[in-house]
Amino acid sequence: WGTQDNKKAIVKQLDGGVSEGEDKFQHCENFSQGAPRPDVEEGVRESLHPERVSPDEMEPQFRKAAERMQPHERSEIVHDLLAGLGSRGLTPSWLQRMLGLGSSDPSSVTSDDVAKLSEYSRQNHPEVFSRVVADKPFFVRWLNKPLVGAVVGAIAGKLLNRAYDR
Repeated sequence: WGTQDNKKAIVKQLDGGVSEGEDKFQHCENFSQGAPRPDVEEGVRESLHPERVSPDEMEPQFRKAAERMQPHERSEIVHDLLAGLGSRGLTPSWLQRMLGLGSSDPSSVTSDDVAKLSEYSRQNHPEVFSRVVADKPFFVRWLNKPLVGAVVGAIAGKLLNRAYDR
């Protein structure tokens, strides 16, 4: 990402934005696929930080995103969040009781369960949340445009800083 051509490509992609017919997810995925992993995780963590986006705004966005996901995608998100939280000593059954989840089985979670678990992770274990979102960029697909723009902008900013620091 340090060449002049890559710098121009980043600026051109940002300048072009997302056209009316273009999938905003594709725009985000273009940045997250080629960017260094730490930049993607940090961009997600910064742009979706609880001090920037309130829980009252974020949890409904997570619910809406989960409603639009395929069942296997919801299952993947929950599986990875539970695994990450489990590595910190939090058991699925404890999380189910504490968060009021309908199930701690990733294959049978509801959109509401995904939203609650995602919001809990974002607020209390942001490193787990950002790692999962970086691994599963499809999660970003269904967030509203300002949130997708914030994620893309944060990742692009990291790439530009990296490129100009060389």
